[in-house]
Amino acid sequence: MKKSVKALWGGAVAASALLLAACGGATPAPEATAAAGGAGTADAGPAVAAAQEMVDRFSGPVEEFTPPGPALGDLSALEGKTVYYIPANYKIPLFHLVGDGMARALATAGVDVQVCDGEASPASMASCLAQAVDAKADAVVSGSIPDELASVAFQSVRDAGIPLLYMLVAPEGPGEPDKVGYLTPDNVQLQALNANWIIADSGGQADVLVVKVTDTPATTLWTEQGALATYEEACPDCNVTVVETNTGQLQKLPSLVSSALVRNPDITHVQVPFDVIVQPTVQGLQSAGKVDGVTVSSSDGTLAVMQMLGEGRSIGSEIGTNLDALGWYGADQVLRMMSGEESVQKLEFPYRRIFTADNVGELDLTPEGEASGSWFGGTDYQDGFKELWGVN
Repeated sequence: MKKSVKALWGGAVAASALLLAACGGATPAPEATAAAGGAGTADAGPAVAAAQEMVDRFSGPVEEFTPPGPALGDLSALEGKTVYYIPANYKIPLFHLVGDGMARALATAGVDVQVCDGEASPASMASCLAQAVDAKADAVVSGSIPDELASVAFQSVRDAGIPLLYMLVAPEGPGEPDKVGYLTPDNVQLQALNANWIIADSGGQADVLVVKVTDTPATTLWTEQGALATYEEACPDCNVTVVETNTGQLQKLPSLVSSALVRNPDITHVQVPFDVIVQPTVQGLQSAGKVDGVTVSSSDGTLAVMQMLGEGRSIGSEIGTNLDALGWYGADQVLRMMSGEESVQKLEFPYRRIFTADNVGELDLTPEGEASGSWFGGTDYQDGFKELWGVN
C-alpha cells in the first residue's frame, strides 16, 4: 500500500490555520522517529517490532508512589489563599477531572480554587487571566493554553509576581522555577503511543482515519506531532486520512466520519484524541455500516469507553491518564511555588497506561474502579502527597 495523507476539512479552515501558526516550532515525538528510520526507509518488520516495543513499555501499572520532589515545610501560611484554574475549554471532561483532583488536593492545605472557563477562545482565556490578576490571585493554573495564545495576559500574571503553572502544554523556555512551572502527561507522546498500537495491530499496513480536534493549539499539536508525525516517520505503508472538527461542532462529526468511510471503504482504524469524540465517531461508523469492521483508538480512559473496550465493542486501544493524580501533581507544583520553593522541572508524569484487550480484563470496570485509580496501579499517591506536604 502506498502511503498518502489526505485532509477532509470540517469547516474550521481559518481557525485551524491560526492554531497551527501558534504551534510553530514544535518537534515530533521522539518515539515517532525512533520507530523507523523515516518514511520509506524501513521495511514493515522493524517498524512493527519497534511500535510493539513502545506499546509494551506503557502497558503495565505503576505500583509505588515516588515523591516528585523534596518534602515541603509548614504550609499553614497558605490557608485561605486562592488559586485560579483556567482550563482552555471546560466543556471537555478531562479539564473537570484534573481540576477536581487539584481542588481536593489543595483543600488539604486550606487553599481554595476558583474556576474561569477559557471557552476555547483566546479572548476569554485572556479575560480569565486578567481577572486573576485583578483579584490578586495567589497562583494561576492554566489548562492546555500555550503562552502565545494569550501572551500579553500571561505576561501580566508574571509581572504581578503570581506563581503560574502551565498544565497540559510542553515547557516553552526557561523561566524562574519558583514562579513558573509546567506539568503535562505529554499528550504528544500518548497520541504517538496510540498510533504505534495501530501500526503494530495492522502489521504496518493500516488504513487510518485520524480525527483532529482544533479547539486549541495544544489539541491540534497532539494530533499533528503525535499521531500524524508517527505515521509519517514510522509507517511507510500506512494510508492516512484526516478530518477536522472541534468540540462545538461534534454534531457534524458522524457525517464527516461516514463520508470518509464511504470515500475509502478500506479504512481499518480510526484514531481520535480523546473520549468525547468516540460516540459521534461510532455513530459515523454505524451510518457507513462499518461498526464491526473498524477499530477506534482514543485517549482519556473514561469508564464508558473502557467498558466498550472490555466488551469488545469498537475500541481497539485506549490511552488512560490518571487525571485525579495529575491534579494532585499540579497541586504539588503550585504549593511549592506558593511557599517560595522551586517547581519540579522536567517532571515525567508516571500514571499513564495503554489499555487493550490484553490487559483490560484485569481491571475493575465500575465507577468505583474508575474513581479509585486502581487501573493505573498503586493508589497511594494521595497519602504520599499529604505526607510530603505535612498535612492531614
